Amino acid sequence: MISLTCFAAFARHMSVTRAAEELSLTQSAVSRQIKNLEDLLGRPLVEKVRQRLLLTEYGRRYVEEISPLLDQLEAATQRISASSSGRLRVGAEPSLTTRWLLPKLKAYGQLHPEIELQVMNDLHRLYGLLESFDLAILFGDGHWPGFEATRLMGGEMVAVCTAELLQRHGPVVQRRDILRYPLLHHSALADQGKSSTQIWLLSAGLSPREIDALPGQRLEHFQFVLDAALHGLGITVLPRYFVAPEVEAGRLVIASREPLECGDYYLVVPAGCRDAKVRAFADWLLAGG
Repeated sequence: MISLTCFAAFARHMSVTRAAEELSLTQSAVSRQIKNLEDLLGRPLVEKVRQRLLLTEYGRRYVEEISPLLDQLEAATQRISASSSGRLRVGAEPSLTTRWLLPKLKAYGQLHPEIELQVMNDLHRLYGLLESFDLAILFGDGHWPGFEATRLMGGEMVAVCTAELLQRHGPVVQRRDILRYPLLHHSALADQGKSSTQIWLLSAGLSPREIDALPGQRLEHFQFVLDAALHGLGITVLPRYFVAPEVEAGRLVIASREPLECGDYYLVVPAGCRDAKVRAFADWLLAGG
C-alpha cells in the first residue's frame, strides 16, 4: 500500500521531493518504494529524460487505473474514522465556507464541544465525486443520486456597488441597466462553469460573444471582485449571502431592484444516514444556525 501511495504522489507532482513532503517521508524512502513497486510489477514506471524523472507508458497507464481506487480507499478510511469518533466532515464551496459557514461555527462549537469539525472545500470531490464528506452544502437542483437533499436557502444573485456609483448611474431596474456602469466581471475558473456576471448578462439577453467583448476588469475569485467593488471600481454581481455583511454595514448597496434566482443551496447527506451527529448538525443549520 505504501508503494502505491508513494507512486501516486509522485505522479501527481512529477517530483520525488514534493511527493516526500506530501507524505512526510524522505526522498530516498519515496524512491525506494517506487523501485519496490517496479520490481513487483516487473515493469519500469519512471524513467529519467534529460535530467527529469517522467512516467513511462506503463507508469501512465498504471496510475490512471490505481488513482480512483486509492481515492476510494482514502474516502472509506475517513468514513470509518469519522464514524468511530466525534469528527464530522462538512463539505462546502470555499466562498460559502468563508462568508457564511465559518461565522456560524463558533456558536456550534459552544453547543457541541465534543464534535470536531473538518471542513472540506475540494470542488472536484464535492461536486464531481460526491465523496469525502458526511454532510455537504451543495448548489443545484436538489437531485443527487444516492443522497438526501433538503433546501437550505436560495442562491440569489444581486448587483452591488458603492452608494456613490448608484447615485451617479441610477438603479438597475432591467438586467441590461447594469451596462450603464463600469462593470467588474467575475471570471470563473474553467472547471467551475458560468460566472456570476455571465449568468446575469445571459439572463439580460447578451450572447457569450457579446459578454466577452464587454469592457471592465475581470477577476477570478468572489473576494477579489468584492474588494474591487468596495474600492468603487464598478458594479458587479455576487451571491446575496456573500455581500450581506458589506450591505448591512453600508459599505455597498444593492443596485438591482430584483435579484436573479438561479438555484438553491441544499443540505446533502448520504441516503439512509443514521449518524446522530450528522442529523443533529443538519437540523441545527436548518433551524438557522
